[in-house]
Amino acid sequence: MTKTTDDDKKPKDNQSINEQRNMVREKNRQAGKHSFSKKTDHK
Repeated sequence: MTKTTDDDKKPKDNQSINEQRNMVREKNRQAGKHSFSKKTDHK
C-alpha cells in the first residue's frame, strides 16, 4: 500500500482549543447550567 500524506493540513493547536472549551465550560458551570444533582425529587 502506498503511504498518502496530507501536507496541506494546517497544524491544529489543541491547547488553545481546549482552553477555550474549558473557559466556556467553567462559565456555564458558574451560571448553573448543566448542573447535575444526585438528589432526586420523587414525591
